[in-house]
Amino acid sequence: MMMYVLMIIAGIFASPSEYTSVEVDLEWNGSEKETIVSYRAISGDDGRFLRVTRDFDPEYMEIEVLSARYGFPGRLRDIPEWAVDTLSGSEGWPLAVVIVFPGLRPGMDMEWTFRITDSGQMSQKGLFYTYIAGEQPDTIIVSCPDLDNLTVGSFGFEEDETRNRIVFTSINEEYKELWISTAADWKEVQDILLESSRISSMETPPDLREAAIEAGAAGALPQMRVSRGRVLITESLQLLPFPGGDAGFTVRSLQEILDSRRATPMEAATLLSAMCRVMSIDAPVIPATDILPIVPSPLGFYRSFILVDGELEEPSQYLSPAGWVDASDTLWLLLPGGVLAEMSPLEEPEHVTELWDISPLEGVFSLHIQADCGFDRELRRKFAGMNQQDILLTISEWFRSSSIYFYPQFVEMSDFYDLTKPAWIMIKGVLSSSDENWIESSPTLNWTRTGSITREFGNMQSGTGTIGL
Repeated sequence: MMMYVLMIIAGIFASPSEYTSVEVDLEWNGSEKETIVSYRAISGDDGRFLRVTRDFDPEYMEIEVLSARYGFPGRLRDIPEWAVDTLSGSEGWPLAVVIVFPGLRPGMDMEWTFRITDSGQMSQKGLFYTYIAGEQPDTIIVSCPDLDNLTVGSFGFEEDETRNRIVFTSINEEYKELWISTAADWKEVQDILLESSRISSMETPPDLREAAIEAGAAGALPQMRVSRGRVLITESLQLLPFPGGDAGFTVRSLQEILDSRRATPMEAATLLSAMCRVMSIDAPVIPATDILPIVPSPLGFYRSFILVDGELEEPSQYLSPAGWVDASDTLWLLLPGGVLAEMSPLEEPEHVTELWDISPLEGVFSLHIQADCGFDRELRRKFAGMNQQDILLTISEWFRSSSIYFYPQFVEMSDFYDLTKPAWIMIKGVLSSSDENWIESSPTLNWTRTGSITREFGNMQSGTGTIGL
């Protein structure tokens, strides 16, 4: 009992690891950017800083560990050589420099410094830096050249100009945010982000023309043709995560993308935009971010849309295969002409209706699903792009995961590529074979989202329920 009490007391007084200071020194010579970043932290008993990593892209970045020390105050020692290594992740991910602090103990101080040399597209165009932090660390110092027309936005920092440099120092422990950019306006940022995309989209390889013909053959409305083209991309390409940095906005030739059957979000958007152009539909690529940049800066943009007649389609790994934007937070879009626009989160009520008609004596059932809003999107993503047999198999698996032991045999549904009408699906089939068809409880489909579900039953009791409320 005494040991149990001591464990509770230790848990109450546990001290987390925390950063104490960060110092950043920036240099930019017009073609590459050199950044020296020094961190200081104190170790808690959560083991948080047993390992520190710093990602980098070897195509245009070099990273060197200038120093790494740790120990109790006044007795710091260098970490051993084996504790610094460069690791490679899976394909499509950057390399990472890893620093390990062996034998770390609560109360120890840690200091480590990186030098990052960046000659990528963004650094060649100008100096871009962002530091966003909460209460930690206590002290943040960022110094950079005193460039003409430097754009700065900050909260919780004071600014000092000394010896042709600008020094930003945090002034309190409240939320801190610092943005630095040499971009004069959002149009300049847009040109930087979309330069590679625009060059790539100028070509029209034969495979792209064939894909556009296939997408437009069965669709009359532009929105339907775009949606079908989007399904072709999401079903035929491996959609990769956003690789970050310059790599996230570097677009290979369209033929390379089609041949490799792999695409980043920006490449997928560029491919769909070019496909729309072949179908005589204007669909520019639109970068997007879920954080609000307070100065013109390319940092934070990690998603890629296309804009068609004022409607957004998202050809990336986040939504597949229906083109809906389903965001819990506000999205910020960089529209044509360098206009930063706000897309507020959807606030429509989530609702779906399940109409069951079950005849235990005959051993048959039918189910009609009418979906709105988020349920509509889930229904489209679940079935769009499948043939009849695959749809029946998917329904069977959906039933099994919902503990419903019915066997679907026939399905009819709305055109899941037509986004102008709510989605619906009709399923018919038989009950599990037995001497007597016995229904112990009303069937309940599992949905992945929260909202209101109305269920009505023929030949059985009826009722209305809610999910996730």
